[in-house]
Amino acid sequence: MKSNSGFWNKAIRLVLLMILTYVLLFPMTVALFTSLKPPGEVITATPSLLPHDFTLQNYRVLFSLREFPRYLLNSFLVSCYTALISILVSSLAAYALVWMNFTGKRTIVKAIFFTYMFPQILLVLPLFLMCYELNLIDTKMALVLTYLSFSLPFCVWMLKSFFESIPEELVEAAMLDGCTYLQCLFKVVLPVSIPAVTAVLVFSFVLGWSEYLFANTLIISDTNRTIAIGLQTLIGYYRVDYGLLTAASIVMTLPVLLFFVTVQKYFIQGLVVGSVKE
Repeated sequence: MKSNSGFWNKAIRLVLLMILTYVLLFPMTVALFTSLKPPGEVITATPSLLPHDFTLQNYRVLFSLREFPRYLLNSFLVSCYTALISILVSSLAAYALVWMNFTGKRTIVKAIFFTYMFPQILLVLPLFLMCYELNLIDTKMALVLTYLSFSLPFCVWMLKSFFESIPEELVEAAMLDGCTYLQCLFKVVLPVSIPAVTAVLVFSFVLGWSEYLFANTLIISDTNRTIAIGLQTLIGYYRVDYGLLTAASIVMTLPVLLFFVTVQKYFIQGLVVGSVKE
């Protein structure tokens, strides 16, 4: 009886996971096949999921647009800067919160939670005014600084939780061997914290790559637009080329997908290991 019960429990879980995977992947599947259809098959009286004639015409037209590669490059630069700065600053902050004693330590920890009380939409005007006063409107630096204000609290808390799971004796041994605080961080703590660092890297990169609200508010010129705003320029006033639009969405998704597939092992470990303190 127990064996049969375990079998049916696993079968039900498998079916539910398959249904959930289908629901999550269906929009992306439709977008992928739509991008491979010729214009005459995109909008038709008898729609079908699979194209009758596969074509790469939409992708050729997309990359023939002079602005599109620039949008990709802008997004890549903003995302990389956001991820690298997030890792550097959050690792220093988390290390200090875990292993250093200083005045106001608990206040800083509480302030990290406090930052999540405000939805992003409430911060659009204050951040816009700050960037205006600093002459950063329509610059990539404005986007990087804005994204850091959202990524750093999460990254600090993530690394802090993971650092607390590292044996204190490991750090003390490094200090006794003559390591300074920075040497201990970069030579001892970070090498054993690759899963958490990877989780922080993925979160920060995806935030910088796909964010739309602040990019649309702070960026004015076409030269500095990111890919999230660039997709909007593909929508015409009287007609929408869905083949071209879905091709652009697939191209936008691929870098994040490939990046996540590459680091998924460490990303999952980073999410679960730091949540349990021995």
